[in-house]
Amino acid sequence: MALRVGVVGLGRMGTAMAERLIERGHQVSGWNRTASRAASIGGLAPKSSPAEVVDASDVVIVMLLDEEAARPVYHSEAGLLAGDLKSCLIIDMSTLKPGDMLANAEAVRASGGEFVACPVGGTIGPARSGKLLGLAGGETAAIERAMPVLSDLCDRIERFDSPEAAAAMKLAINLPLLAAFQALGESALMARGYGITAERVVGIIGKSPGGAPAIGLRSAAILSEIGGDRAETVGFSLDAAEKDLRLIDEVGREAGFDMPLTEAVRGQAHDAVREGWGERDLAALAAFSLRA
Repeated sequence: MALRVGVVGLGRMGTAMAERLIERGHQVSGWNRTASRAASIGGLAPKSSPAEVVDASDVVIVMLLDEEAARPVYHSEAGLLAGDLKSCLIIDMSTLKPGDMLANAEAVRASGGEFVACPVGGTIGPARSGKLLGLAGGETAAIERAMPVLSDLCDRIERFDSPEAAAAMKLAINLPLLAAFQALGESALMARGYGITAERVVGIIGKSPGGAPAIGLRSAAILSEIGGDRAETVGFSLDAAEKDLRLIDEVGREAGFDMPLTEAVRGQAHDAVREGWGERDLAALAAFSLRA
């Protein structure tokens, strides 16, 4: 079923989603803080503000880096809440803390709109091919309304009773992934002293019970980074990884938990970003321990 779909936030993931939805036959409009990003997407109708996207759409996808970016997009004079939300569904696919996602949901509902949180697992490739993992949280009727769009982007959708539960689950799936890349780098560092090449370490761990699936899928990028060459594509940047680790750490602390693993991996990601690695792919986290 073709719909009028808006995409607010046309970074790497937002662009991939927009291109996928255009391919699937939807009428897609969009807005990005840097207007040239919207203008460069073939088949997309650029809009001058988030409010204009709302007014032109049945469903609006929001895909932003964090709550600092999301706040003005929702609340500015020409933000999402300034549009006519009474016939619009907002699907927020950003990675946010649960409390921030709930605040966005409440603001949209108070303005007469419907809201579903659906952060996703996966990077640009799965977004373009419709193979993301969707973590959909909200009222049952709103999730059902979102399904024609979500089904074009995701090949698996897990449902949750609330937006904040979906947001929490996204952070929960990211922590083992980020820790796995850090652990892989330390494994390669340990094995190097015994004459075992990084290629062999990655090849064995990527196919072992202890290896996260992403290690096998991203092995070429990991080995490029370990070899001193940047990965050809950036699916998930170290800047974004550090941000997610900060959110996980903050959520744990707010709930009264100690998060020692999160703190350790966050510290390494922070050091990598501080040394200028922030725009590199997550695969570089495995290489950071091995730097000369």
